Amino acid sequence: MAKSPFFARIKADVLTIVASIPEGGVVTFRDIGAHLDVMPRHVAYILKMLDAEERAAFPAGRVVAKAADALDVAALPHGVPRQQRPANAPASRR
Repeated sequence: MAKSPFFARIKADVLTIVASIPEGGVVTFRDIGAHLDVMPRHVAYILKMLDAEERAAFPAGRVVAKAADALDVAALPHGVPRQQRPANAPASRR
């Protein structure tokens, strides 16, 4: 079954951000979710559902649930703009 174009965009953005995390650095699911205006659970789902080839290419282990020394997602060199839902978008259940 094909995923929606929205899911494809969010997945591409998540992978772009994850690829920009430097070795030895970590970011949280929550911080990536906040940057993309999606639930942290969606970020975790995207990373969990990577196939073997994608897992080898992306350092998904650098995304953690909590970390006192987590990097600022906006400061990473990924080029993904901060997302914000339009005013007329349906309310989320966060």
